[in-house]
Amino acid sequence: MDYSKDELRLAQFFVEREGEGVLAELRNVDFIEQGYLDSLDLVTLAMFVEKEFGKKLDLTEADIFERTRNFASLMTLISK
Repeated sequence: MDYSKDELRLAQFFVEREGEGVLAELRNVDFIEQGYLDSLDLVTLAMFVEKEFGKKLDLTEADIFERTRNFASLMTLISK
């Protein structure tokens, strides 16, 4: 599966936690339902996104929170 440069930067967050195998399914999972993210991980992810992409994610907003559940919607948030 091919990833763009920015997608690989985001994917690295998950690879560091789950290993290289996560790349095969990263685009097809709900991060929360599958256990890739819990409440502390969401905060860590938000800090990672701010550091790597300069984009602040306000997880107190329901829409932002929901959009962190999968790879595509998270990339859309980052690229706005």
